[in-house]
Amino acid sequence: MDGNGKLLLAIFVSIFVVLMIAFAKSFHKDSSVTPKYDERQMAVRGRGYMFAFYIIILVMALMPVVITDEMKTFLGDLVYFIPLCVGLPVHVMYCVWNNAYVELNLNVKAWIRVMLVIGLFNLLLGGYRLVEGTLVEDGVLQANVINLYLGILVMVIIIELLIKNAIDRKEAEEDEESEA
Repeated sequence: MDGNGKLLLAIFVSIFVVLMIAFAKSFHKDSSVTPKYDERQMAVRGRGYMFAFYIIILVMALMPVVITDEMKTFLGDLVYFIPLCVGLPVHVMYCVWNNAYVELNLNVKAWIRVMLVIGLFNLLLGGYRLVEGTLVEDGVLQANVINLYLGILVMVIIIELLIKNAIDRKEAEEDEESEA
């Protein structure tokens, strides 16, 4: 990449970061970019990070034993993403299930709508590549598979959030009935 290309890339990344910060502000009830969690949520998130960390270490330790040379060739550079692709859902799903994923100052409905669009967009991109037959080229899995992974992950997170919300609502109704 020449000097002009690097400059354009730097400008694009800078604009992207500014837009992401402005976008993040739009999801909060206050005008803050910083998420707010209570002490219990912070403790749960800490345990979630710990579980994800140990899962990542376990996956990294197992990879040399489990992954064959053929698998390394097929996965290409994506082999380095495997621990992340396992650890990330562990953290997120643990936090969702223990009511520590959603920030106190988050506009949840707006966030879910945007995440749904992002998830569907990634599913469509990955699905298109799958149908087109370009997820694997010359026997090597292409980076486009990450779109498929992210789309599935976002959908799983949204479904888990909705299930957890329904369970919490049902438990709250049962508690109200038992108090009456």
